[in-house]
Parts: sequence; C-alpha cells; structure tokens
Amino acid sequence: MAFLTSGALLFPYSNVSLQDIPPLFSNNLTLVVFVAIVPLMQAAIETLQYDKQVQTWLFKGATTKGKLHTRALLTTYGFVPFMNLSVLPLLQHTLKESLTTVEKKERDVLISQTTLRGYALALVWMPMEIMVVTAIGLTGESYFSLIPYLLLLSVLMTLVEIGKRSIGQNEGLSIAYHGEDGPSKGSLISAVIIFLVLVLALGEWLELSFILTVVLLIPLFSLGWTSLLGEGRAFLRKGFLSLGKQLQIGIHPFIVLFVSLGWFTGILNQTELLGYVQEPLYQLGEKPVLLLAIIPLSFYLLAMVGIHPIASMVLVHEVIGPILMPTMPIPLTVMYIVSALATFTMSPYGIIVTMTARHTEQNPYRIMIINLPFALLFAAIAISIMLLF
Repeated sequence: MAFLTSGALLFPYSNVSLQDIPPLFSNNLTLVVFVAIVPLMQAAIETLQYDKQVQTWLFKGATTKGKLHTRALLTTYGFVPFMNLSVLPLLQHTLKESLTTVEKKERDVLISQTTLRGYALALVWMPMEIMVVTAIGLTGESYFSLIPYLLLLSVLMTLVEIGKRSIGQNEGLSIAYHGEDGPSKGSLISAVIIFLVLVLALGEWLELSFILTVVLLIPLFSLGWTSLLGEGRAFLRKGFLSLGKQLQIGIHPFIVLFVSLGWFTGILNQTELLGYVQEPLYQLGEKPVLLLAIIPLSFYLLAMVGIHPIASMVLVHEVIGPILMPTMPIPLTVMYIVSALATFTMSPYGIIVTMTARHTEQNPYRIMIINLPFALLFAAIAISIMLLF
C-alpha cells in the first residue's frame, strides 16, 4: 500500500501519461507465476519422504555441541533448496524438543544461528529462490556467469560457520533420536546437481530468459524425478493440492508487492527525484568499494524497519544500478543476492525471524543481534571477492 500511495503522490510530477499506466502494473507478473509454482518442489520432497529423515540428519554422530552445530547447519543447507521455508519449522521444532537438557539461552542461539544462516547460505545460489530470480531480472546478467561466485561465497561462508563453532565446543552431548529409513543423502544431492545443470543447459540451448527457464523446468523436473522413483501419481495428487493452496493463500502478498513495486518504480523513473538522489553517488564512481558497501547497508537498515528485501532490491537498483551497471554488472547482481538473503537472518519484521522467534519463544530483536555479525561478515566477504576477481 505504501508503494501504491507513494507512486500516486509522485504521479503529478512525472512524465507518465495515462496510456503508460497499465504496463507499469504488469511488469512483474512473471515473478508472480514463479512464486505460484515453487511449492511443487516441496511437494516432490514430501512425496519422496525425505522430510522424515530430519532426526537422522540432525543428530547422527552429533556427540559434541560443535558437531551438533555443524550437523544442524548442514541439515538445513541440505533440505532448504527443495523445501525452502517449510522445512524451518520442522527443523526448529525437532531441535527444541530434542535439546531439553541444554540451557534455553544456548539452545535458542544454536537454533537461531544454524537454521537461519543455513537457510540463507543454501538459497544464495539456488535458481528456485525468488531473490536470485529478482536480482537477475533487474540486471539482466546470466545465471551461468554468476554461479561460480555465488557457489564460492556459499561454500566459503559455510566453512567459516563450521570453523567458528567447531573450535572450543567439544563438550559432550548425548541425544536420543528415532530416525526413519528413506532415500539417501546422495540422491538428494544428485537431484540438486541435475536440476542446476538442466537450468544452465536449457537456458543456453533454448535461449530462454532465466526466470522462464526455471518456471518451465520446476513442474517438469518434479514430475520426472518422482516418476523415476515410482511416486509420480502420488506427486501429482500432492502437487495439485500444494499448487491450489498457494494460489488461494500464499501468492496474494506477492501479487500486491510486485504490482505496487512496478507502479512505484515506473513513476519514480520518470521524475527528477531520482536524479537528486543519484547525484552525490556518482561522485563515488571511482570508489566501487563504497558503492558496493552501500548496497548491503541499505538492505539491512530497510529490513530493520520492516521493508521486504524484494522492495529494498528494487529501490536500491533504481539508485545505484545505473551507476554500477555499465562497469560492474556481476558484482552488482551478487551483492543484491547476498544482501537480500542475509536480511532473512536478521530482519526483526521478516517472516523468517518472526517465525523463529515464535518457535523458540524469544524476542525477534534478540535474533537480529545474534545474526547481524553474520550478515555484516557475509557482505564484507562478498565485496572482497567481487573486487578481487
């Protein structure tokens, strides 16, 4: 509503005519289609019963607090690419119920760090993630050119997290758990790799846009994957239910967000206000490190007052995009993705942090404080790598 109102207030000062208005509301509808079909991947995971192995993945071999931290982080990393947000309540509930002998404050920190950070690190390179799709849509960069940097950052930050918690956390831990048999980790990892290769290959071969490639591939891959394992019919039943639920409930906030953003940015681009904001930043053209640093700092500050990271990305792109696009399109796109996903770990008004606060019975601002150092470090490492390469 804020973007619709702001656009309406700026309209009299813009060069937009009445016939230009309808396209402004439809610019982002492809992203709405993407959001609608993403739950099909989750339906495939549930059909193949990977979700029933959560306890085994979390606790098998977790004999010290350091090992538990590592397993919780990697389990989140392993499940998130296909199950996305829906896996977090399952993981957080399992950790909370199984760690009753651990002091609440310590348990809350472990859950807030491992699940939220693992969530962000897993999605930073995934073609099914809306933040990745939006960033590529804004800059027009090829996913093929971005994937080496995104994978490097994801793996490097994961290793940093594992290293930090493994040192000095050798206190013994005994956890009783009841694991269930099911598909192996290797089959899930193979599915992720195959999907990634298909996205890259089909996009280049058919010369399709990145978002269109992913939109077409998700339902086909989900059906092919489950059918290969003899669960095609079960997937179709669960998939139609998931799709129907998403269309009835889950997609509405994104429709409002994308439509209002298209309207606001379209109007903003046709006013002189944008030029006033950009003028001092052009003076920093010879100092790209400062311009790149402004991106995550802007995302984090906007997240602290409840601005959705997609909205932050679009707003920041309107200001900084024209300055960096000609010379640094890849670093610009990478910083959009890293900054947006890092806010998932520390935005006190974001759904991820709010949900975690409810599950762990703690203040969302406490979760923000716990994960803000991670977000800042993630941004700093991303800037360093992008300037180095």
